[in-house]
Amino acid sequence: MDPSVRPASLRDVECLWLTAMTASADCVYFSLAGYAEDARARADQLRVPLFVLDLTGTPQPVNAMADALDAGNT
Repeated sequence: MDPSVRPASLRDVECLWLTAMTASADCVYFSLAGYAEDARARADQLRVPLFVLDLTGTPQPVNAMADALDAGNT
């Protein structure tokens, strides 16, 4: 999760993805402030699910990969 007040950047998304790749794990990104436009595009290319936490702390899906995960939990 990114606790900052700025939208997650392209570099943030790529670093998460690279860390997951080195650990042979899947990754999911949670942000409080959303995502920069280029970060969202790159996450789609890398198939990284993006969520933003609403005011109640509930994750809300931001992209198609996150929607797919969210649909599997309903």
